[in-house]
Amino acid sequence: MKLPFLTVALCLLFVFTYAQKTPDIQISALIAPANIRVDGKLSEWQSFSAENKRTELFYSLANDNKNVYLVIKSASKESLNKILAGGISFTINPENKKREKEGATITFPLINRGNRNQGQRQPGGQGRPQGGGMGGFQNRGQQDAKTRDSIASVQRKAQLSAIKEIKVAGIKSIQDSLISIYNEHGIKAVATIDETGAFVYELALPIDLLLLKAGQEFAYQIKLNGLSNMNFGGGNAGGGRPGGNFGFAGGGPDMMSPTDFWGKYTLINK
Repeated sequence: MKLPFLTVALCLLFVFTYAQKTPDIQISALIAPANIRVDGKLSEWQSFSAENKRTELFYSLANDNKNVYLVIKSASKESLNKILAGGISFTINPENKKREKEGATITFPLINRGNRNQGQRQPGGQGRPQGGGMGGFQNRGQQDAKTRDSIASVQRKAQLSAIKEIKVAGIKSIQDSLISIYNEHGIKAVATIDETGAFVYELALPIDLLLLKAGQEFAYQIKLNGLSNMNFGGGNAGGGRPGGNFGFAGGGPDMMSPTDFWGKYTLINK
């Protein structure tokens, strides 16, 4: 008699779990964690509000009375590579229209060519330890996948920590297209590589800069620029294909074209 009951219970659990599946696009607004710090650590976030299949990203949007917050984590190596190639552009359109040109856009991280080319190059874009010669190549080939991934994560984390600029467009009170990460506007952006090797990104964007009001709905876009954004300007940025230590797989068609999605969000009056 217990077996049928157990079977029914397991079926109900499966249905409930399926119903609770993370949506592709965030459904409802969130109040930002009270102890939030934009530091690239996700300890204050209990979970992600959506897992977008098109961009292969986990993400959450939230707000308090001062800022709109975006937190992102890469869900695959492909999305990580695309982010490192051209950054993430986050656009907010206060008029609730799915149009980039009429919105405010923050692009981060901006990894310049000088950082990309650190270290020696080799086919496939993987960096290799200094030392040169065939002996270095042979040692590189003897490393297992886990060791290579660990080395790549350390290098990527170091290069992300060296980023000092944020690209800004469409914000009337900011005339410069590039601002310091230590800016006076209250925009905060931090990107890093976590212990699993995934890309993690936190952004805080002051509501006043966006001319938004509590209860207002706006359209937003999250876009992985890929190699299409190589000429974003500033610093040592420039053309050419990325190399160095980022582990790009040669830049196929998907790496060349942007990948994006749009959603809607309503500011919560905390």
